[in-house]
Amino acid sequence: MKHLFGKPSLRFLRRGIALTALVIAAAACEHKPLCWHHPHTGMLKVDFAWWDAPEGEDLVKSMALYVYPKDGSERKRIDFVGTSGGIIELLTGDYDFLCLNSDTETLLYEGTDSHKTFSVYTREAHPLSGMEVRAGDFDLSESYEYIKRAEGTENERVSREAEDAYGHAVENINVHGDPGVMQVVTLYPKNLTIHIHVVAEDVGCLETVQKISGTISGLAGKVAAADASRIGEHNIVPFSLLQTDEHTLEGHFISFGHCPDSKSKAHKLAIYVVTEDDDHRFFEFDVSDQIELAPNQRYITVVVKGLDICGMKDMGVVVDPWIGIPPIVIPMD
Repeated sequence: MKHLFGKPSLRFLRRGIALTALVIAAAACEHKPLCWHHPHTGMLKVDFAWWDAPEGEDLVKSMALYVYPKDGSERKRIDFVGTSGGIIELLTGDYDFLCLNSDTETLLYEGTDSHKTFSVYTREAHPLSGMEVRAGDFDLSESYEYIKRAEGTENERVSREAEDAYGHAVENINVHGDPGVMQVVTLYPKNLTIHIHVVAEDVGCLETVQKISGTISGLAGKVAAADASRIGEHNIVPFSLLQTDEHTLEGHFISFGHCPDSKSKAHKLAIYVVTEDDDHRFFEFDVSDQIELAPNQRYITVVVKGLDICGMKDMGVVVDPWIGIPPIVIPMD
């Protein structure tokens, strides 16, 4: 009897094991399609809408998204090619986001640990940077502080020209991570910089010029990436001047604009000239109204007239050597 009943018991056991394996395999097959992403992350579509700066959509080559977790964990940077944005995956939680075009070479950043303190600036420059002076032309290391400045601008920092910059920030975005849901966050990049076009008309004695350049003072030293507000101390920005016809000079540069909350500082246009006789001349104009009252604060045109390279006219142009002589110090016994 033991032999008769032993065989069926073994067959039933084997069938039970096989059936169990099939059930486990079927459950695994049913579960896999539901695990299309980690249950503690969310899919987020980042969209850059260029309503406030439509030209940027064609000019910008790449964008950076700075992700700031509200729980205080480390921020991260995500780069996108082009200006449309893309899809990212983040841990569920609350975030602040800041965007900034990343296709620049000369812009510097500080305060990047928070979107509220993230600012853009440029490195220090020489007042004659627009003249493209070479080391052999002047001893720049020693002559820097002796180069004549426009009145009232002697202590302003001289900074390099900026590049086109676009930024924006949004706050308190919750990434919920609901399965199968694609969230969308939209940022609206704004102009962080302005273009200044300088025109000098009715210029006399242009034929005597060997080198020429200009600077404009009273411009913002930094700009906040989140909201385009101008911050920092006033700066002087050098730029090149080119002769565009027999009696006209023109220059163009990009800066962070003027500080609208500061009326005490004037915007002074200074023009530096080296003549063919190696004579150094300096001319000064107050262009505050033209900059601060310009109808288009994105593209400002500054026009001055009556500049005479050979001398001084009645319109108040100041002519003076712009490389000063260091004071002679006589030691006392």
